[in-house]
Amino acid sequence: MNDFLEKTILSIQSVFEDMFYSDAISAKKGIMQSLDTRIKLVSVFVLIIIVNFGRTIPFMTIFLIYTLLLTYFSKIPLKAYVVRVSAVSILFTGIVLIPSLFNVVKEGQPLVYFTKNFYITKEGLESAIVFMMRSFISLSFVYILALSTKWVEILKALRAFKLPRIFTATLEMALRYIFLLLEIAMNMFLARKSRNVGKSDSSEGRKFVASAMANVLIRSQQLSDEVYNAMISRSYKGEYKTITTFKITFYDYIWIGFNITFLSILWYIHP
Repeated sequence: MNDFLEKTILSIQSVFEDMFYSDAISAKKGIMQSLDTRIKLVSVFVLIIIVNFGRTIPFMTIFLIYTLLLTYFSKIPLKAYVVRVSAVSILFTGIVLIPSLFNVVKEGQPLVYFTKNFYITKEGLESAIVFMMRSFISLSFVYILALSTKWVEILKALRAFKLPRIFTATLEMALRYIFLLLEIAMNMFLARKSRNVGKSDSSEGRKFVASAMANVLIRSQQLSDEVYNAMISRSYKGEYKTITTFKITFYDYIWIGFNITFLSILWYIHP
């Protein structure tokens, strides 16, 4: 039981650490941080689409170098970036792609024999590498955008593109509720741990977890009613007001011109 409490508390703390980590990076002066959020959203969306049309390893390698340089000049720690993105794009995607390496799925030139009629094909290996690189680069752009931009600014940029108010409002409220309820849960687990003496049996632990879940659910419902009533009393009409103002600057034009030039050269080299 003690191990469970400690692991749960540490897990919740890691979520808050990630939030502060993201805010600290978004406050730095890097390439992506200096751009207008609307420009960042559009450019990342376009780059992800273009990456997913790539079908060769050289093409994907150029984009991989592009993301690494963009990460570096956006003041994002490279080690954390590679570890986090690789954990999803390479580890999980690679496991899914293992069957596609063999000739039973994709016929092609034999590369590594296991038996006479069962082997890894060159075409299967190349397609798996391209798919993993495509996944890695796409997630990289999303990761860079998330770390270099505050969540409130992303939501405001989405509203600038005329997304439904209910959509952006739900996302914003969900994020606030998640962190608030996590804080409530962490306080409950800390209180239990500070009062826990000796070893607890598994049945007592299960009762505590069940009661904690019910308590958080009840408090979340009460909190939602209180927050909604407070918003209505303050003349909330479905539109959030933020102090952030968007303004396209000289750096945005340089960014747009650079990417157009880069993509044009890339299209000429790898049509």
